[in-house]
Amino acid sequence: MQRRRLLIVCGIPGAGKSTLARRAAEQWQAVSFASETFAEALGAAARTASGDLSKEAIAHAYSAMAAAVAVALSRYRLVVAVGSFRSEEQRRRFRDIATSAGASVTTLRILCPIEMSAQRVRSRLASGERGPTADAMRQIDAELNRASEIDAILANDSSVEHFHRQVDALLQALEWGAEHDASNASIMHRFQVTCD
Repeated sequence: MQRRRLLIVCGIPGAGKSTLARRAAEQWQAVSFASETFAEALGAAARTASGDLSKEAIAHAYSAMAAAVAVALSRYRLVVAVGSFRSEEQRRRFRDIATSAGASVTTLRILCPIEMSAQRVRSRLASGERGPTADAMRQIDAELNRASEIDAILANDSSVEHFHRQVDALLQALEWGAEHDASNASIMHRFQVTCD
């Protein structure tokens, strides 16, 4: 990346946000932060009896992640913030952090059918992890469907290889745009042309 950029990655649990973050780190030298990692620092208090993150854990996670992202933007060219980012306030807060740091910002939503995401979450639960209920996932999805400031959407409903190609195409479009100081709108137009 020629210019510092914050990539805000939102979506329901199991959509592929962590897969994108790993790909960005491996192929694009990004540093990434996940809200769930910060929430888990609270231990058992992070989750409700149903397995969903508590309101306190969510507030703690996004606050701690915001602080980490602010520091990282002064040191790295590409910073990825991963979370459901279900509320407009959360997304605006991170966009403001990027703006204050003089960095570009792109909000990306990963779309995945709820049943496919729920299956991924169930497989995590089978290995001992805790996670949200399908109802919680539907609620997050509904809130994200109302979001108006999403810059790009990636579908993750086929193979990992196909998803990786989409991620690489998006990051390449963002890098090209950074070199030419292009707006998110023009970058995303070129990205749609590349991926369609």
